[in-house]
Amino acid sequence: MATSFTVERSGREHWKFIQITVFLNYICILHGTAVTQSVRSATIPGRFLVGGLFPVHQKGVDGTCGAINPDRGIQRLEAMLFTLDEINLDQNILPGIRIGTEIFDTCARETIALDRSLEFIRGTFTSLDASDFRCEDESLAKSNKTPKAIAGVIGGSYSSVSEQVANLLRLFKIPQISYASTSARLSDKKRYDYFIRTVPPDNFQAKAMVDIVSKFNWTYVSTVASEGEYGVSGIEAFVEEANARNICISESIKINSNANKNSYIDAVQKLAASPENAKVIILFLRQEDAKGILRAVHEKSMYGRFYWIAADGWGQQTAAVADHERAAEGALTLELQSTFLPEFDKYFFKLNPQDNKRNPWFREYWAKVHKCSWPNVTHPITNPLAKFCTGKERLSLSVYKQESKVQFIYNAVYALAIALHNMHANICGNRTGKAELCAEMTKLNGETLLKSYLLNTSFTGE
Repeated sequence: MATSFTVERSGREHWKFIQITVFLNYICILHGTAVTQSVRSATIPGRFLVGGLFPVHQKGVDGTCGAINPDRGIQRLEAMLFTLDEINLDQNILPGIRIGTEIFDTCARETIALDRSLEFIRGTFTSLDASDFRCEDESLAKSNKTPKAIAGVIGGSYSSVSEQVANLLRLFKIPQISYASTSARLSDKKRYDYFIRTVPPDNFQAKAMVDIVSKFNWTYVSTVASEGEYGVSGIEAFVEEANARNICISESIKINSNANKNSYIDAVQKLAASPENAKVIILFLRQEDAKGILRAVHEKSMYGRFYWIAADGWGQQTAAVADHERAAEGALTLELQSTFLPEFDKYFFKLNPQDNKRNPWFREYWAKVHKCSWPNVTHPITNPLAKFCTGKERLSLSVYKQESKVQFIYNAVYALAIALHNMHANICGNRTGKAELCAEMTKLNGETLLKSYLLNTSFTGE
């Protein structure tokens, strides 16, 4: 929707009109008649507000949300909360001024992410000149509620999600920092001028995969990509580099976003039907698609037929190979280099469903990893073999391993916090107390924040 508008920044009134038009169009398309429906979010109150977008749930069928996503959803969300807690205790970053957050679940879907992102731009409209809006009795319009403007958004995870969100946020000059979106297309600063990230683009992974293929003297491979920016652009980068090194492509398969069991079976059968020397399969797949391919190999007993080389969508994720380990034997998977954060592990192991009220999905996560069900008075569980959750279960390394993108989330949040600190120090100076904001900082200028501070931010840390 956002890409259908040509934004002309030639005049103040025209820009306001474009903003309002885009906003109303998104409201009509995404919200329908349920604009007032409340949406669950993880929250921390604060003077500055930072938005968050995480795939707390996996993608479901027919546009719905699926099962809870323990690692890439809950753990990444908690990484953002952990980082904000640490920053808010640091007297060297905005001393006395608390940074808050509102974090939404995207369910790994572009449409849901756009719908949630509307919450981030509501504060923008409170900064419009009230003299432009009059009631029927000629009195000036007044807002019943003044939502806080978002300083920036941390997210999304999937490149296809980040692309759509970036198209919206750029219209309102809201900086966006992704911790996991690696599509090379997002490096286009003419299209995504308010998007930055703490991870490298996919062309680096693609070159590394070609290096592996060349090292083993493989000259004939097949490729499988998930539909969307991550998979398609990743494979495009691989093919371009492979062609330059005289590596031939046998089959090129794309897994649709609504793929089912038969889709994966069809894919592996096509791979098996390729010439015998094309046993090497290059995968740029989302985790759920990698799992689907391995499940199909298992069901068709095609063990040992393929040599997998997979990008970080599979990476170190045990969920991708769970119950189908034999189908994944011998796979070479890539993962972005990151730093382990021991303090985050200490934080996470102390979490429990009784105390963690700021994360509305934590009880669901708890039930998932401990394989139990919460007692339900409204809909009692009648299965005599059911295991009930008590909340006294303990998290351990058997159900938890620090997710590989935790450090990138940590860096993204710190970068935005330090940029806000520097902007506040330069603009407010000594005009206010340490715990106060001057008038210029109560309505943030996203363009100034991004171009003068965020893009010039550096820090020594993890």
